[in-house]
Amino acid sequence: MIYLFLAPDEFLLKQRLGRLKQAMGDAEMASLNLTELDGARTNAADILYHAGTMPFLAERRLVVTRGYLSNLDSRLGTARTPNKTAQAEALQILTGLADQSGSSDLVFIEEKLDKRRAIWKGKGDIAGVEQLSKDGLLTIEELNTPDGRQLPGWVARTARQEGIPIEGRAVQMLATFVGPDLRRLSMEIEKLRTYANGRPITAADVQLLVSDTSEALIWDLTDAIGQCDGRKAMRSLYALRRNDANPFYLLTMITRQYRILIKVKEAMVRAPGNEYDIASQVGERPFPVKKAMAQSRNYPIVQLEAILDRLLTLDFAMKTGADPDTELDILVAELTAES
Repeated sequence: MIYLFLAPDEFLLKQRLGRLKQAMGDAEMASLNLTELDGARTNAADILYHAGTMPFLAERRLVVTRGYLSNLDSRLGTARTPNKTAQAEALQILTGLADQSGSSDLVFIEEKLDKRRAIWKGKGDIAGVEQLSKDGLLTIEELNTPDGRQLPGWVARTARQEGIPIEGRAVQMLATFVGPDLRRLSMEIEKLRTYANGRPITAADVQLLVSDTSEALIWDLTDAIGQCDGRKAMRSLYALRRNDANPFYLLTMITRQYRILIKVKEAMVRAPGNEYDIASQVGERPFPVKKAMAQSRNYPIVQLEAILDRLLTLDFAMKTGADPDTELDILVAELTAES
């Protein structure tokens, strides 16, 4: 079989390659029948040679090449200035793939391919990977990291495949807390399975054992704002957006952090202590209290109250038609402006 894995999430890719390696049988023999090629340093003849080599004391071989097709694609040139050497190699690899048969699984791993170019669409009578896929000669699999809408489904499927009972609310909380870090999500699911010890994983379990990545990023954002570090604050804001955080959720979380800062600052004045002492006073967990104790030194109480007023104004603007992302960008720019 020939596989093309597109835009692979590293965790999903490792799982997929793991299944192909398992299908090779005995692990010791499999290692003798695995060839991995650097796409920038190999060529069509080398790939086809390895793919056509008979397996050694096993039924199948596995040949994996990373970035070869996209590297070749970039060398092809344009219609006005074609790279004839690269075009000849493209025809060689595409022709070779169409004729490929034998005892090897050949895997191409590519971040992206231009679907307008010869590698994808073919050239003349030579089929590109799109046509090879339609003809059943090549399997294209997109192993993208799930987005925010797809993530709860991924969590639920993973738990089901592992035979782990989990409540729907716990699924949603896991996806929200951890975000699209599939490796960490998998580890958290396993940790929760051990803790639940056979019963369904609940939302309370997630709340107890799993830290909220979005909350940590919000603290990064408020920390940068307190330091008037606009560049760092914008990076934190965009990291939250990459986690598919809803703008209204972001505003709610930012507001919550500043309220914690006010409570902690006032508590530290009344009765100084460590994060556990202050946490018991303000009714928050020690982790956010410890962060707030450090950050509150950057703010006079009057400034914190003024920021809360600004957040209230922003909430009204966002709910009455203003573009939420733009308003949040403006907010961060204002709060990090040098005084």
